[in-house]
Amino acid sequence: MVAVKPEGLPAGIVRIELPVPFLGTVNLWLLKGEPLTLVDAGPANDETRIGLKRALAAHGVALEQLELLLVTHHHLDHSGLASEIRDAGAIVAAHATTADWGRHFHERAAAERALTEQLLAAHGVPARLVRGSEPFWRHIVENGAPFETDRVLADGDEVGAGGFAFRVLHRPGHSASDTLFVDDERGVALVGDHLLAEITSGAELGLPELPGAERRRALPQYLVNLRRTAELPLELCLTGHGPVVRDHARLIAGRLEFHAERLRRVESSLGRGGSTAYELALQLWDDETVSRETVLAIWEVLGHVDLLLERGVAVEEVDGDRHVFVPVHRTQRAAAARA
Repeated sequence: MVAVKPEGLPAGIVRIELPVPFLGTVNLWLLKGEPLTLVDAGPANDETRIGLKRALAAHGVALEQLELLLVTHHHLDHSGLASEIRDAGAIVAAHATTADWGRHFHERAAAERALTEQLLAAHGVPARLVRGSEPFWRHIVENGAPFETDRVLADGDEVGAGGFAFRVLHRPGHSASDTLFVDDERGVALVGDHLLAEITSGAELGLPELPGAERRRALPQYLVNLRRTAELPLELCLTGHGPVVRDHARLIAGRLEFHAERLRRVESSLGRGGSTAYELALQLWDDETVSRETVLAIWEVLGHVDLLLERGVAVEEVDGDRHVFVPVHRTQRAAAARA
């Protein structure tokens, strides 16, 4: 079922809501000015292909008429059909990080799976749950696809799309490739999954930016970038899922408090002898949730532990292949500060 909801949007902006397996729906944005632009592409499956063509037709647009596709980040629900939209005639524009993922999609997906499975095992996740993450990775491959980018963008570039003059802002965190497209004069931004109205965006650990690094420290990076976004003079944020956002600074303040409270819970859950990320996950959620969403749960825990490590209130101890996080008590922190 495809829903097209105006939501009192400015003239020339149309939201197209398409189904996504396991996630609900994704927002694609049709910008009807020059050049005729679609923002994001939806997953690569037949339901989305049919739904997109029907939704475009409802607004008098054929797929072949699209002139530009902007991609906010590389996740499958935002880039899956990018190659097919390009084949129909649109130019694809995306940040360099998104472009690299598109070009090397299968290699990147396989490498991210290998890294994450290593992380799960190292951080205490039972082997049966590591094996049980197979549907998560299969879903990514089955609903995503490689694509080429015609215009590779950098942070600070400008791109004209659908009658808007967008400034390109790379805001990694939720993913390594998160990109905002901001029209400063009109106060309108395409924010993808960087900021969502109804749920807190998770921070994907994933592949490191630098060769030889263990993984991305995604949550600390994400929180820094959220604060930067809060300072932008925006009136309307067009999101990747759910309703638009009209008071982004207030919403971001709430998101920061959410993460501060979760950080307090993670810190208080650290056992005196140390805890694995899996043990901490079981303190935050029930067994069924952790078993069903193992990858997301461990990413969430490790993101908050990264903050504790940054602040010097915990240390990571490695015994063979087993990683344990140990609290640093105030007396130890005070002694270290005096040394």
